[in-house]
Amino acid sequence: MDVRESVLVTPRLSLRARSAGAGEPVLFLHGITAGAAVWDPVVEDLARRHRCVAIDQRGHGGSDKPETGYTAADYVADVAAVLDVLGPVRAVVGHSLGARNAILAGAAMPGRIGAVVAVEYAAGIEPEVFARLRTARAGGDGHLADDDAVRAAVRARSPLLPDDAVERRVRHLYRAADDGVLPLASPTAVEQTLAAMDVDLTPALRDSSVPVLLVRGSESTFVSPAAFAASLALRPDLRGAVVDGADHFVPEEAPGQVAALVREVLAR
Repeated sequence: MDVRESVLVTPRLSLRARSAGAGEPVLFLHGITAGAAVWDPVVEDLARRHRCVAIDQRGHGGSDKPETGYTAADYVADVAAVLDVLGPVRAVVGHSLGARNAILAGAAMPGRIGAVVAVEYAAGIEPEVFARLRTARAGGDGHLADDDAVRAAVRARSPLLPDDAVERRVRHLYRAADDGVLPLASPTAVEQTLAAMDVDLTPALRDSSVPVLLVRGSESTFVSPAAFAASLALRPDLRGAVVDGADHFVPEEAPGQVAALVREVLAR
């Protein structure tokens, strides 16, 4: 099923969206520096029975990029603004940064969000994980010489990504510049988001009434087995799934398995 591109205009800001299917919506939130297009294979799979809407979050892709406003509260307020346009959603599905935002949004808006699927995030992520992430993203504006340099950079960061996922990132997450290629994600937005990334999700996971599925890649160095287990222990009805052979980029490395997990949550 073809994925259509549009712009969601909200009172807060305008967000580029990629959508397919019909019916009650399911909202998809990407990780830091990424964009809505990384969800395309999952969206195409699920759109046979559901209306799937993936957005470029603030500061990313083709969405507005304000100079400030990249706290967790800002991202969650954006989700609320999107729901003002879409209406209540069957689920919010997020990866990494998007998973954090999905968990917080579900806890804040249980009457508007039916369930949360959080891929590669947990309540007790170790401080050194965020330190590594900030170090890896620090410096420069992401300028690269050409598309081949983009491919090399993507593969260096995400060695398990299949070829089609690499090409999707080259095509949708970068733009041509006068002397090379630049990421669509704003460096200022990325820097501010990283500075405010580490939020304690314990209250949101423990006290929320919304069903939550936590998903981890078996090879992940972002969500440790200990952090994953501690998060699942916060509430007796929290569910967890581990995708074998995947690292942090589970939705792009195993889109069929992620779609199946989301489909199971929606069926409940």
